[in-house]
Parts: sequence; C-alpha cells; structure tokens
Amino acid sequence: YSEFILKIKWISFLDYFDFNKSNALETLQEEVGYRPYPYKHYESVFTRFYQGYILPNKFGVDKRRVHLSTLIASSQMTREEALQHFDNTPYSDIQACRDDKFFVMKKLGLSEKYFEAYIKATVLPHDFYASEKWFWNILSKAKKITKTF
Repeated sequence: YSEFILKIKWISFLDYFDFNKSNALETLQEEVGYRPYPYKHYESVFTRFYQGYILPNKFGVDKRRVHLSTLIASSQMTREEALQHFDNTPYSDIQACRDDKFFVMKKLGLSEKYFEAYIKATVLPHDFYASEKWFWNILSKAKKITKTF
C-alpha cells in the first residue's frame, strides 16, 4: 500500500554510512562496557536458541552464513576466515545449548517430548499457509507494466 498507492519509496539510509564491525565493537567495549557475543543476535536466550538450534536442526538453516557473508561482501573478512566459523557448531558449549533448550521449552510451556516431535516433524513450505502473495504478485506485475509507459 505504502509503495504502490502512496508512492512512498524505501531508502536504506544505512547504505550511505561507512560501517566497520570491528571498529564499532571496539568503540562499544571501550565506551559502554559492551560484552561481545560469538554470533549476531546471541545476546538473547531465545534468538540464540532459535538461530543456533532450531533453525539448523529443523530447517537446515545456518544464519551464520548470511551474517558472515555480509562481512565478506564488505571486505571486513575473508572467505577463508568465515569458513573457519563453520568448523564449530553454532553452540560451542553443549551445556549452554541444553540450558537454553530447557529455558525456551519452559517459557513456551512445551514438554521435551512435544518439542522433539516439533523438531522432527515435516517442514511445510511457506506457501502451504494462506497469504496475500497472490495480491502482491498482481501489484508487482502492475507496477512493471506502468513503469514501461
């Protein structure tokens, strides 16, 4: 609606800033006592468990690949350095993984049996669920057609 009807265009303003992750982390550590985490979004138990356990074990997705790719694309890391991260599992500490698992199950009110059944259950594609994708496809085609005039 915003883009097609109101003609509001998204501008990714962060693309106009020079950002260096290691410099930013160093500044945060010095100025506010920030404590770095092994991977992006590992500061929260739920996101750490979701990205470090659920996504790889349920869906075969390792978010480190995307996060490290951005550092490679911006020349802040080499491909070889990034590949070394995959020598380890997303959880370097097995006990921390277990602790996070039981924390998340408790917060969500899930038994271990139910959780394990969820992890092992067949993965359903996104288009299995009802959505408005058909509507966005029509709008996208209309946008392409109107741009040709």
